[in-house]
Amino acid sequence: MAVAKQLSVMLENQRGALAHLCSELAKVAVNILALMVPDQPGLAPVRLVVNDLVAAKKVLDELGLKYGEEPVIAAHVSDRPGALGKLTRKLADHGIDVRYAYGSILKGAGKEALVILGVSDVPAAEKVAK
Repeated sequence: MAVAKQLSVMLENQRGALAHLCSELAKVAVNILALMVPDQPGLAPVRLVVNDLVAAKKVLDELGLKYGEEPVIAAHVSDRPGALGKLTRKLADHGIDVRYAYGSILKGAGKEALVILGVSDVPAAEKVAK
């Protein structure tokens, strides 16, 4: 488990907006490692963890999109019953709240998933989950 940087991009919930963003990131070889898109009308915060934060931020600036950057926990969780429960129980037992979570499968990761956790205390979560 590690700390990663997440971008929260304010994106209009309209047809093609996500496709445009993803296409522009792809043009400069930014790979999206994990993504969360809410079902929300109007402007919605699309959360991204990418392989090249600097290049992604440059694209967002060029597109005139508002965004924020924040630390999150990036945990590799094995593909077996109870693996995520064990991690989140450990966090809860140490008084760390999970505010949101989303996941992705990484190429070459075998039988594990990448789970992004927005937590109440990132440094404490990093220590607890080692």
